[in-house]
Amino acid sequence: MNTKIFLSLMILILILSFFMYNHYQISSVKVNKVSISSGKLNTSVRISQITDFHSNEKIDLEDIFKKVSNYNPHIIVLTGDIIDFKTRDLSMAFSLVDILAKLDKPIYYVSGNHELRNPLMEEFHKGLVQRGVIIAEGRELDLIVDNQELSIFGAGFLYESWDYNKLYKDINGDRYNILLSHSPNRPVWYLHDDIDLILSGHTHGGQVRLPFVGGLISPGEGFFPKYDKGLMKLDDHTLLYIDSGLGNSLLPMRFLNQVQISEISIN
Repeated sequence: MNTKIFLSLMILILILSFFMYNHYQISSVKVNKVSISSGKLNTSVRISQITDFHSNEKIDLEDIFKKVSNYNPHIIVLTGDIIDFKTRDLSMAFSLVDILAKLDKPIYYVSGNHELRNPLMEEFHKGLVQRGVIIAEGRELDLIVDNQELSIFGAGFLYESWDYNKLYKDINGDRYNILLSHSPNRPVWYLHDDIDLILSGHTHGGQVRLPFVGGLISPGEGFFPKYDKGLMKLDDHTLLYIDSGLGNSLLPMRFLNQVQISEISIN
């Protein structure tokens, strides 16, 4: 075999390997397990978080159903960008919600920037409500899990300080308080001492991640973002968790950053 043929074959193998790897990264859903300790709770609270779906047609919805069903969460949270700004057929996103609704668990939702940019946002939100999803945005929602009282707060993507002040006006610091926000940035800017946990998405984990560095780029944070993926401590009290999500934006590409959902256990 001459050198040119050998090099051509090697290049072809590398290209095919890249596409196969990328397809796996953007279509095969992993489960990220998160364990959080809190002195406010005396029993475990289980949350399934799904974010940044972007109507990803490569995702096997039955696989998501099995994963969430096996975890048996107390609640499910959808933290925005369930549709893409280009989405004109809502059926894929509604199929995701329909399959989650079979579990008969409370489902809470806040919108992301892609919903805000999509002309079908109102139709999408109407369809969510028809399917029993609770639109949490701008609301404090109280729930009881195994005789324990918790509160869920929903933030809009473009919330400013006065919006957060209004949202938190009746917050009870004795309860375990969870904030749902698509963006991790604004809740950090307007942090409230009585929020115990912020659940967000938006960053896609940088979409492309580099060894020892982390996310390459994130909207609103630029290159090498501080808040890109995973669980992090903001102060002595508040934790921020960023799920890297199920979809992609700009390019259908991920590297060292497989699409995922999260199982969050608070003890």
